[in-house]
Amino acid sequence: MAMNKTRTIVWQALSWPSTVVHTHTVNEGIHGHGLAVGKTDRNIPFAMEYDVTLMADWNIKEVSIKSLLDERVIKLVHKGYQWYDGAGQHLAEFDGVELVDISISPFTNTLPIKRLRFEGEQPQKVDIIYFDENKFSLSRLQQIYSKVDKRTYRYQDIVLPDFVSDIVVDDDGLVVDFPKMFRRV
Repeated sequence: MAMNKTRTIVWQALSWPSTVVHTHTVNEGIHGHGLAVGKTDRNIPFAMEYDVTLMADWNIKEVSIKSLLDERVIKLVHKGYQWYDGAGQHLAEFDGVELVDISISPFTNTLPIKRLRFEGEQPQKVDIIYFDENKFSLSRLQQIYSKVDKRTYRYQDIVLPDFVSDIVVDDDGLVVDFPKMFRRV
């Protein structure tokens, strides 16, 4: 991992009008900060900031999501195999989950790509904490990832089993193209 590296990436959503400006910083750990502005797939306007703080091995330490249109904030703190909210309350429904998917940004699709141990194209089912931008809420879901080649990973949605997309990443594992969802501009 490169030390003291910062880069800014812009993604355009492909199925709804939205843009994400993401700053990715690598030093002793990894920090992703993003600003996403647009309308959801249900035509609801949004402006949100997110912060994801990771250890050098891509294990999540903290996640926060803040609506800039009102006072809503979600904060998650990951300790061992448990999650806590911003007030320190244990969120037992997420125990054992290691990954988070923030729907407004493809940055969190990098997390399973970096964390999972892929053997060939064998699909891996993972539990994730999913942030739904339409409801500004969290839920526990499963997703499937498999490695197609050095820079391509297949994403399969369990809720919508017909949705399959091959995500192309750069050398750092950050999304370049997530067909039907996001494209780097």
